[in-house]
Amino acid sequence: MAAISFRAKLLLFISGLVVASLSVVIVAIVLTTNSTVNRNIDRELGVAERVFTQLLEIRESQLNQSATVLADDFGFRQAVATGDENTILSVLVNHGQRVAADLITLISPSGEIVVSTHEIAAPETLMTMSTTDRETDFGLIVAEGEIYQLVVVPVRAPHLIGYVVLGFVVDDSLATQLYQLTNTQITFVARFEEREPIVVSSSSQLMESGFSAAVATESQVHNFLSENELRGNWITLEGSQTLEGIQKKDLSVLISASVKEAAAPFSALRSNLIAIALVTLTLSTLLAMLIGNQVVEPVRMLANVAKRIAGGRYDQRVEVSKQDEIGQLANSFNKMQSAISEREARISHQSFHDLLTDLPNRRFLNEKIDENIQKNNGFVIAVLNLDNFSRLNDMFGQTICDQLLVRLAERLKNQCEDLMWPSHLHGDEFVVLIPEENYQGVEQIRDMLAFFNQPYDLEQVTYNLQVSAGIVQYPQGGEDIDILLRRAQFARLRARENKSSIGVFELGDDEPHMRKLQVAAALRDITESGQLSLAYQPQLDIQSKKIHGVEALIRWIHPELGFVSPVEFIPLAEQSGDITRISYWVIHEAARQVAQWAEKGHHLNISINLSAADLIDEGLIEHIMSCVNQYKLKAENFTFEVTESLVMVDPERSIQRLNALKQAGMGVAIDDYGTGYSSLSQMRSLPADELKVDRAFVMEIDTNQDDQTIVQSTIDLAHRLNMRVVAEGVEEQSGWAQLGKFNCDILQGYYIAKPMKGEDFTSWLEAFDYDQIAPK
Repeated sequence: MAAISFRAKLLLFISGLVVASLSVVIVAIVLTTNSTVNRNIDRELGVAERVFTQLLEIRESQLNQSATVLADDFGFRQAVATGDENTILSVLVNHGQRVAADLITLISPSGEIVVSTHEIAAPETLMTMSTTDRETDFGLIVAEGEIYQLVVVPVRAPHLIGYVVLGFVVDDSLATQLYQLTNTQITFVARFEEREPIVVSSSSQLMESGFSAAVATESQVHNFLSENELRGNWITLEGSQTLEGIQKKDLSVLISASVKEAAAPFSALRSNLIAIALVTLTLSTLLAMLIGNQVVEPVRMLANVAKRIAGGRYDQRVEVSKQDEIGQLANSFNKMQSAISEREARISHQSFHDLLTDLPNRRFLNEKIDENIQKNNGFVIAVLNLDNFSRLNDMFGQTICDQLLVRLAERLKNQCEDLMWPSHLHGDEFVVLIPEENYQGVEQIRDMLAFFNQPYDLEQVTYNLQVSAGIVQYPQGGEDIDILLRRAQFARLRARENKSSIGVFELGDDEPHMRKLQVAAALRDITESGQLSLAYQPQLDIQSKKIHGVEALIRWIHPELGFVSPVEFIPLAEQSGDITRISYWVIHEAARQVAQWAEKGHHLNISINLSAADLIDEGLIEHIMSCVNQYKLKAENFTFEVTESLVMVDPERSIQRLNALKQAGMGVAIDDYGTGYSSLSQMRSLPADELKVDRAFVMEIDTNQDDQTIVQSTIDLAHRLNMRVVAEGVEEQSGWAQLGKFNCDILQGYYIAKPMKGEDFTSWLEAFDYDQIAPK
């Protein structure tokens, strides 16, 4: 007997489509019946609204005829004309009883009440009801907490002598009569701003359900109707009045019908359809269970296998002897389990090992270190780097260097016993984790480096590696993996600076480095924190014996770091890109101070240092001129100092910027001349007005013959190039005297004055006496 294919078995489940089809039919019928019910209700409400309107019009006409009969009565007109109140009252009462009027009033032509059964606050408003268009209110008003339908008829004899007002209360009985005629519930609603609403309804069920409390707004009425399975239409009555004189109110009529009653004829149909659907569903389910059992069981077994695979278990094979599609699927499952198991093992290995060297990677190292830290086990970390790796990479290429890393990793594996864990982090950086009990001191690492540094032969070429190591111990060297690795690397770099291959971290070694990080972090808001200030060191003109100007020197006092030297933070600011922002602040603050001195009659020049980043900043000139114009200064008051080494960063753009400063009228000074990169050709190309001799040649000029020779020749050279000379570092009177002999133009140093705050400099300048400090 041929095996039934899975496809044939699957066709047996098409019976499920019957259920889906029935569901669609039932849903369609339910939606159709609901739509029909809604249309019927809307149609019924529309008809009821028209009938209701016609009934009120007819009733109003009948009431009006009754009032006209009274107004036309000769005896009544004569009594009104003569003012006979007894006769008027008798006629009104008798007629009111005959027509069952609940409110009777006679109003004079001037609007005064002659006789009335109710209190009327504004009777003159009723006079208008005899002439006003009342097509939309049917004479309905509110009075003394009830709704009335009024008719107002003029009394003429033959001239107008008054108005007869007859009112008929609108109560539940009237609403019920209207309900019987329209076959819908009729509810009269009068709303007020500051009073409870008045509700008259033909439906006791509606009133008992709390309808009165839900008529404040139409949205609340809508919610109430929805909750009680009702539908309704509103008829808003325009021009309605009250006898109490209240004009702001809302008198409306609600015509409503029950959705449940309207849907009752369809309930039996729905019940029958649901019963048929349930029977059909039951039969289909039983048939599917009987016929499809042979298909369900193998599929269930495969599903259980899939769950085990999803849970990471691949050790249980699927045993299916059939040769149909399910058997083929089972065999595919078995192959898939084997493939997934092999792939996961490979992925797991790769996630913890480096692809190039097959050594454990950073993730493995992190977990191993965390494991030891949690167990409070001491250990040592040795960070290894190839000092000449970059040079080898440039000379021989990446492929050769990758092979060298693989060979180094092999030696590292051979050196590390079972209780030491080597790992490759990235590039040429390797780490060895050594348990504390297996660590034998620095000599152990030195022996490992000696082995690693032995020559490597690749493709008949010998390569030499230079491996250095940094060592840190847990917990003495830190309690976090990042801190431990950083400190081990720090120890290695410091060892290289000291021409050594091994460095051991000691607590406190990285404090300068940590301070550098703290300073770099504090640079972000340095100009907004109010921590910066400027100090001003005077520059003395020997020829005029007057203070020529000052040099602006930046000072930073941090609330936690204390005094931070410019030598410390300026290089960091240049690296981080904050230097331009700092320079802009210095220029602005210096301009403000020069302007303040000028207001006191002290007209001084000021020298400001620029960085390499400033020299290539496109907005520098604009910012300087903005400060000059803001404080109404002259450009020639400013001299900007640059070193030759800074210019060499980008000579073309730097010289272009210096020429722009010169053309704008500002001075340019070559700072620290004689140190670093000093070139006569470079000095010739720079648009400088001033040359500053570095303090290294000035401080001992009175005793050092070499310094004297250098300074004198520099001064002579500068003068021949039409530059004035400023000597920094003048700390002795003898040095002043020697510089005077060399015809130096300007002196600057502690002997003259140390750097001062702006206000202190003002006091010093006003007390300055050249003769007291000048050499005799």
